[in-house]
Amino acid sequence: MTHFLMKQKLFSLKGVFEVTDEYGNSAYSVVGSWLKVPKYFDVFDGHKKGVARLTHKLWTILPQFYLTVDDLPEEIVIKKQLTFFRPKYHIDGLGITVDGNILDMNFAILKDEQVIGRVDQRWLKMTSTYDITVIEESMTTTVVALVIAIDYIKSQRRAGAATSVN
Repeated sequence: MTHFLMKQKLFSLKGVFEVTDEYGNSAYSVVGSWLKVPKYFDVFDGHKKGVARLTHKLWTILPQFYLTVDDLPEEIVIKKQLTFFRPKYHIDGLGITVDGNILDMNFAILKDEQVIGRVDQRWLKMTSTYDITVIEESMTTTVVALVIAIDYIKSQRRAGAATSVN
């Protein structure tokens, strides 16, 4: 079992942030595209080697991402589903599901009905900060990338809500 901390920078136009291990060492760095269509995020390991890419699909009613992880044979598709009360995501590929309170960013990631990771948001912080626990070591990069995608969708919803209020 491995623990990570994902903390976003307060002001970052590109979406640049680090994912650190339980000792504060950089385990992953995430760099988002800036002024590129479609928006994408590259995930690098601690040695600055590219290990995954999240690409936001354009022209969909609800947010959708394609996740390519170097260690996986197939691409994973992450789709937000239409729900009225709580956000729900459908993940195509590898038998992965998300269960829990996604709105508050407290949820479990399951593969074939077995928990492979947990995410818990830390409250009372200036920026979005998440505790990520990975139980299935072979799925570490996939779990981290799923958290990045879900957080991006959530932040876009917040930005849209703030714009519509003004």
